[in-house]
Amino acid sequence: MAISKKNKSKVTVNGKEYLWWVFDEYDQTTFDGIQIKAVCSDQTHFIKYGLQQEEDDRKLALILKDYTKLVLLSSPPKFEDNKGIITKSGIIRMIEWCKQDIDEVQYALDGNENDFNEAEKQMILKEIHKII
Repeated sequence: MAISKKNKSKVTVNGKEYLWWVFDEYDQTTFDGIQIKAVCSDQTHFIKYGLQQEEDDRKLALILKDYTKLVLLSSPPKFEDNKGIITKSGIIRMIEWCKQDIDEVQYALDGNENDFNEAEKQMILKEIHKII
């Protein structure tokens, strides 16, 4: 199913195009409040990040299509400015950060399973990295 481009911005990172937008939502998503969703144009994966998170509890979600696999990554840098505004350059930094080697996987989901040790969480992240 295609994603509507209305009210969304476009950015290209390493040859992959992403549509991204800011929205405000509570109780239905990984993050409560104002957040970012960046969806790869081939719809294989997307990234969610909550704006203005507390520094010691900041996280980012990297998710495969239909939530078949998900990792919650701990301690990403702050991608928005001090006023809580994210720009195209912040989105690019966020996407590039997701593609690098990351050690801190806070939570992982593979299908309906989520009880993983650290090594298994890293394996799931590596699987996701192959796709993104």
